[in-house]
Amino acid sequence: MRRLGAAIAILLAGTSLVVAANISLLDVAESGDHAAAMRLVTAKGVDVNATGPDGSTAIMYAAANGDLELVRALIKAGADVKLKNQFGTSAITEASIIGAAPIIEALLKAGADSNYRTPNGETPLMAAARSGKIDAAKALLDAGADINAKESWGEQSALMWAAAQSQADMVKYLASKGANLNDHGKVNQWERKIIQEPRPKDLNKGGFTPLHYAAREGCAVCVENLLAAGADPDSEDPDRETPLLLALENMHFDTAAVLVKGGADLDKWDLFGRSPVYMAADVSTLPLKGNGAMAVLPSPDKLSALEVGRMMLERGANPNIQLKRRPPYRDVPQDRGGDTMLAQGATPLLRAARAGDAKFVALLLEYKALVDLPSKEGITPLMAAAGVDYGLRVTRGRNRTEEGVLATMDLLVKAGADVNAHDVMDRRIGRGYTPGESAASAALQRGRRDSQVPSANAVPHQTALHGAAEHGFDKFIEFLVAHGADLAAKDANGRTPLDTARGAGGQKGGADAFPKTVALLESLMKAKGIPVAETAGR
Repeated sequence: MRRLGAAIAILLAGTSLVVAANISLLDVAESGDHAAAMRLVTAKGVDVNATGPDGSTAIMYAAANGDLELVRALIKAGADVKLKNQFGTSAITEASIIGAAPIIEALLKAGADSNYRTPNGETPLMAAARSGKIDAAKALLDAGADINAKESWGEQSALMWAAAQSQADMVKYLASKGANLNDHGKVNQWERKIIQEPRPKDLNKGGFTPLHYAAREGCAVCVENLLAAGADPDSEDPDRETPLLLALENMHFDTAAVLVKGGADLDKWDLFGRSPVYMAADVSTLPLKGNGAMAVLPSPDKLSALEVGRMMLERGANPNIQLKRRPPYRDVPQDRGGDTMLAQGATPLLRAARAGDAKFVALLLEYKALVDLPSKEGITPLMAAAGVDYGLRVTRGRNRTEEGVLATMDLLVKAGADVNAHDVMDRRIGRGYTPGESAASAALQRGRRDSQVPSANAVPHQTALHGAAEHGFDKFIEFLVAHGADLAAKDANGRTPLDTARGAGGQKGGADAFPKTVALLESLMKAKGIPVAETAGR
């Protein structure tokens, strides 16, 4: 019995040693311990195809770690190069991720598939393209890899992956090997949903081309390479956004300049009516979130939005293209509900004036921007600067300076702006806040205003002076009055700027909302012999 027990113990011990060796091979291969792994590969009884809990094998780890010698040793010992783990990754996928061309070649020689696909349809060439290692891509293409294969999740190609990772040399190489330059990724058809909140929900629709990805990332050299190979500079995504618009939107001004010089259409506007000039004006002054934080970081590029704007205008870009509808929010939780004037009919000049961006205003006026071209609500650039519709959630212009706004107003008036122009109010919809009005109701009214042009029921409403008075912008009031603003002008509710300063119908909703402004207006009215009456309705 003792001899039998000893024999069983020896047998079990031997089995345990084999199991331990298998586990150790996986462990050391994963850890990158080259010397230990090389010793274990040829150990008696070691299964080189043993798998870990997720199905990974030693050769997958060796490939991921770039260990060519270990990969060759494992292949020689019988490792199956076609195995995949539970995530659908194989050894050639891992080698391609790091762009290890010699390992890729060794795996291909041992029977790996150059067109192997993960569950999401990712091919080794896509992974290699992202790595930027051209010799890895060459090895795969020489073995028959499909250069235009697309993965199934976003229907993106290897060229798109290279562009999205700013791999300029890889972009050039793939383009030279026949990659489709103008393929689009998958267009997302989002299911319509009914929600209680009365605001549109803007979801990414996909559909980018390689040039879109390069523009989004600000890879100017990628863009140059794609354009040189024949990519369409005016390709559109589902929202009709071109690479030029996308580069500007992401504040990649050097890249935008490449597209301008490369023949991009300078007047091609997107679904929302944003032209390249409008987009440049929009990002010239950094927008803020609703909480006052920056919605974007400053651009690190050499060029500025102003310089690209000039470049486009010098080449004949139209400075007067108007928005067709409200653009998407830059920051959904914080940016929503603000800047309601920047909707249908808004021009680049109105956008720049809103922010007190005097330099951009001067540029636009130099190239014949129409000084009084209004939005659908009749808001002119001068009104936008003065404070009309300067809501509680302003994001474009919250960081403007008094000096910048005064300089802007001076430029506009010298260009012939009408200081007594009225915007319009549709009596069926209204505009502005009513004392006691709920936030939800106000949001609903804004949504309605954004959806239609004022009808025949629209009547003249506020002037620039009303806007300045509503917010207590005393310096603006003095400027406007000095240039002929009518202190007795009445809005659609019969309120004068003085009434507005007292809080009638405004966002503050209380008497004497701005006492200093009230005193200023009363003194100006008395100086001009205008009777100072009681406030007309609150």
